Amino acid sequence: MLFEVIKAPDGASPQWVRDAWVGVQFQATHGAPVSMAAQSAGTSVKHSRASERRGYPTNARDLLGLLSLVSEDAARWYLENAPHMADPAQVFIFDEVCCRAIAELS
Repeated sequence: MLFEVIKAPDGASPQWVRDAWVGVQFQATHGAPVSMAAQSAGTSVKHSRASERRGYPTNARDLLGLLSLVSEDAARWYLENAPHMADPAQVFIFDEVCCRAIAELS
């Protein structure tokens, strides 16, 4: 399922970084929102606990590639402040209120 970010997500990243997500289109790994434990990107594992979030998960590294097409500076912020997001196994979850479905994949 394809989604578009329509609202800046909550999180620990600066507002300008979160605002850069608006308009990014991405493929979610699930067509319906799921609940999962998640930690805000840009927070230290030592200083932040994972909280339950409901939304659309997707591959974080692929998502950073899409963000870099819109804002290289915002993507760079994640690479400098949340380098674990470049790990191919890392998942990024967009809260369901931040996204809208735009197409189903065939």
